[in-house]
Amino acid sequence: MEYEKFRSLFRFAPERAGLVGVERECFITQNSRVAPLSPQVIAAIGDPFRFGFELSACQLEERIPPSELSNVMAELQRNEVFARQAEELVGFGRLYSEVGPADMPLDVYPDPTGRYQQIAKQLSLEVLSAACRVIGTHIHIGMPDHETACRVYNVATTKLSELCELGNGSFGERLKLYRLMAPRWEPMPYENWGHFFEVAMREGFANDPKQCWTFIRISIHGTIEFRMFGSTASLERVISWAKACHSLCMEAMR
Repeated sequence: MEYEKFRSLFRFAPERAGLVGVERECFITQNSRVAPLSPQVIAAIGDPFRFGFELSACQLEERIPPSELSNVMAELQRNEVFARQAEELVGFGRLYSEVGPADMPLDVYPDPTGRYQQIAKQLSLEVLSAACRVIGTHIHIGMPDHETACRVYNVATTKLSELCELGNGSFGERLKLYRLMAPRWEPMPYENWGHFFEVAMREGFANDPKQCWTFIRISIHGTIEFRMFGSTASLERVISWAKACHSLCMEAMR
C-alpha cells in the first residue's frame, strides 16, 4: 500500500462539508424473540441504500443520505414508513436495546461474497457473541478535505469521554462489549496524514480503513464518524446526538 493510494481511499467533497449522515441499528424480533431474519426483511424493504445488513443476521441497519442537520428528522421519519410497511409484510418487530440477549442466535448474515463467514470463523465464540449483541447509532459529519478532516478528528478525540457518556443507555454494558469486540477502540490523534498512514499500516487497516474500529474515525465516506452512541427507538435522541457531533465539528472547522 502506497501513501497516495491510501489517501485516495477517502472521498472528501467540499459540497458535503457539514452534512449529516446517520446509521442506526436494531435487532429483528419475531414472537418477542431476537431472530435471524435480516435477509427476508431487507428483501421486503427493497431499498439497499436505506436498509442494509450487518454481521449478525439478527440485525438491521438503516441509513439516511447526507443531509442538512435540519432535514435529518424528516429522513429518519421516511425510513420509519418503509420499515413499518415491511413489518406488516414479513411479520417482524424491531428492538432498539443497546445490547442483545446473551442467548440470542449467532447466525451470520449470508454475505454472498463470503466475507462475513470468513470473519466469523476467525473470531472466538466470546468475541462473536459480543459482535452480534452490540448495536449502535453512528453519526457522520461531512468534511471538505483531508487536512480539515485530520484537524477536526483530533479535536473530536479530546471529547471522547463526554460523547461516550452522552450515548450511554445501558450503564456501560454496550461499551464494555464493544471494547471486547474491538480491543483498539480508543482513537488516537494523528500529527498529519503521513502519521495516520503509518498507524494504518501498523494496525493493519491501510487497505481497508473500515477495519479501523475506534469510537471516532476518519471515514472513507469523507466524514468524521462517531461510533460510541447506543441504539435507540427515540428519533429525538438521535437528533440530539447529531446536533452534538455537528456542533463539535463545525466549531473545530472554524
